[in-house]
Amino acid sequence: MPNRSLLYIGGLLLLVHPAFADTFTVREDDGNLASVEARWVGEGQGSVAIERTDGRIEVIPQHQILKREAGPDPEPISCTEMARRLTERFGADKFRVYTDAPFVIGLVLSAPLPKQYEAKAAACLKKGAAFMSTVERVFLNFVNDLKIETEKPRYPLVLLIFETDDDFVRFTAEESGGRGLSAKSILGYYSGLTNRLVIRMSECHTFETPLHEAIHQQVYNRGLMQRLSAAPVWFNEGIATGFEGNGDKINGGPLRVSARYARAALKATTVDWDEVVSDDKAFRGDVLAGEAYAHAWSIHWFLVTRYRQQYVEYLKLLGQKPTLGVDDSATRLADFANTFGKPVGDLQAEFRVALEQTAKKQRVFLDEKPRVGHSLTQLNLAEVEMTALTNSTSSIPVVEGRMRNMSQIRPMSFLITIETNAGSYAEWYLPNVPPQKISPLPRQSTDKEMKGSPGGPAQTFRIKVRAAIPESEAGRLWQRGKFPVPEWTEN
Repeated sequence: MPNRSLLYIGGLLLLVHPAFADTFTVREDDGNLASVEARWVGEGQGSVAIERTDGRIEVIPQHQILKREAGPDPEPISCTEMARRLTERFGADKFRVYTDAPFVIGLVLSAPLPKQYEAKAAACLKKGAAFMSTVERVFLNFVNDLKIETEKPRYPLVLLIFETDDDFVRFTAEESGGRGLSAKSILGYYSGLTNRLVIRMSECHTFETPLHEAIHQQVYNRGLMQRLSAAPVWFNEGIATGFEGNGDKINGGPLRVSARYARAALKATTVDWDEVVSDDKAFRGDVLAGEAYAHAWSIHWFLVTRYRQQYVEYLKLLGQKPTLGVDDSATRLADFANTFGKPVGDLQAEFRVALEQTAKKQRVFLDEKPRVGHSLTQLNLAEVEMTALTNSTSSIPVVEGRMRNMSQIRPMSFLITIETNAGSYAEWYLPNVPPQKISPLPRQSTDKEMKGSPGGPAQTFRIKVRAAIPESEAGRLWQRGKFPVPEWTEN
């Protein structure tokens, strides 16, 4: 059994698991023995969680730990050492790094970078560091206003930026082991195991996803909650969705109504607050996640604006949840009701009135009029804005638009297709678009036929983007006019 101590805070007796730096003798999966120096941070579910000097948590089955010897606390690695390890991991020819303690910003390239683009890569890294510092400042302003105590980060806070979507998807699938949301649908994430924030380079245009994930990183490195604890997903996502920005500026906080999430919450019909608070499963699938995130924002906004004192008490309760601990649905609902004095379902009934009143005061419009025949897509380093034009003389849609190269560092080649549900398509080839520049997509009819086209009237369309470095194998094939023909699929 690990060492434990008792602590009295405000008249409450708490069971505390102090973090020790121990030496563990571990039987690895191949049967070999290994000696591991790390901090013990928790146990549960038949496993032990240990924390390495770079902030990674390793979860080891309890039966594989043969011996544990207490030792002095190891010194966390420096930002410089973290940069060195990351460079070794990804290779010096395809990795650039910038440190600004406590942040380490890494850029994972898809191919070696010509010398003339090094300055742009350096600017991208510094921009990322400045953004992370802004997130830190805004987050601390929020928690300090609530008079919540925080800690300084113990480890370097890493942000990894992947130049191409393909490399991001491969890395994400490898790290996640195929669990959770599909790697292709994720724009970025914070890993509670590695303590790293990982994003696509295209997200450095609006910084919407990096902002959300960086808030997670702040929550877990400022002592508000323990990584891999039983703290509910809805709270973790609720506080992160409360911060919104515009580019590298953050212009919203958890006290302000989010038009995006508020609209989604008002339309949600599949899951409700009780389900989101009692269980995390709605956040794990691509289908229900949209409603779950909308409810997470709603609950968090409502509590921090209408039940502020109880909100602080609840956050302290969540902060005491130990690593690898587990709470059942009854415990989660009881924690909520005991803290806020009402079941969560009763509070949902109060939410709509409060939302409408506050939205009116903040001049946030909850009614949304969608633009029919218009789309805005961010995919594979391209932001594509497309409009379908009415053509009374033909059943074949006519489309036009524009695209932006979202690469921060170098020119790219793009092959953009618009594909209809009838199996027809149009395509644009842009051989060399400078970084951050906009190129027109001239008017075309979607009259080319996809492989396996079912035919019939076209009613909907979707955008697909392929990107390549001009000098790459794919880039050279496109230059010779060798373009792949899209294959029709039902979804």
